Amino acid sequence: MQTAKLVLSGGAALGLAEIGVLQVLQENFDITGVIGTSMGSLVGGLYAKGLSPDEILDIALQYKKRDIFNPFNLDIELSGIFDGKAILKQFEEWTEGILIENCRLPFCAVAFDLNRRNSILINRGSLAKAMRASTSIPYLFSPFQWEKYVFVDGGVEYPLPLALVDSLPGELTIAINVLPSTSPHAETISLDGKKHKSQKLRMHEVFLRSVIQNQAWLALQSILDNKPDIVIDAHFPEGSLFGFDEAEFFYHYGIASARKALIEYKEPNYLDKLRKKYQQLFSRLYRGLNAGSE
Repeated sequence: MQTAKLVLSGGAALGLAEIGVLQVLQENFDITGVIGTSMGSLVGGLYAKGLSPDEILDIALQYKKRDIFNPFNLDIELSGIFDGKAILKQFEEWTEGILIENCRLPFCAVAFDLNRRNSILINRGSLAKAMRASTSIPYLFSPFQWEKYVFVDGGVEYPLPLALVDSLPGELTIAINVLPSTSPHAETISLDGKKHKSQKLRMHEVFLRSVIQNQAWLALQSILDNKPDIVIDAHFPEGSLFGFDEAEFFYHYGIASARKALIEYKEPNYLDKLRKKYQQLFSRLYRGLNAGSE
């Protein structure tokens, strides 16, 4: 069985699909290291600690959206909507206070430090604090302040941290991307005519949807630049960024996505086909964006 290091993307509730992907991958590879950003750091961190995908799914099924977005956890300092203290406490319970260096697998969480304006790899110390730092989505949660650092979500620079995976052991690099697809065309419209009633979105939905779409572009660039051995696209199109109460749907979609990707992996010239696919998508995107700006 080949050894493999896993790279898990961020994506809010979309990242719950990564649990199902892990279920399939551990049956086909000897997992030797995990790196994750945001939700990928949470799922990957719990897996690195030693929890099985089924155990991680049980946690996800028990934890409700109201536990995350609780009005009693508002940030009085106004650096985010929520202060993140309840989230950290929950992370500490799930990880039982373990240090990253004592986990079953080597693990890295990716966060971004606002002081240095630089991404930071956290591979030692409290696993719970590493996950809290990596999942500090700006605007939604206050930054996680630790000594000289002011951490926000690692997806600011590395939503799919393929460029940072070299320190982990493993023959293969497997990228698990749950971020949405990027449109290959820019649509041209006219603002003349009758006004149509549009969907009402709350401020946090407007912000997170915008950020996640930008991160999808960065993830695509990361795949092209770093050339992983396997890419598993586990984005659930019908899933909501805030669908934390729908863990089982994401889980089964992740399983199906991983199985499909591994079937393709066994086909001749898989890597050539994979890189050609993403290169063509990137080229169409570039042409589409240029056409839309003319």
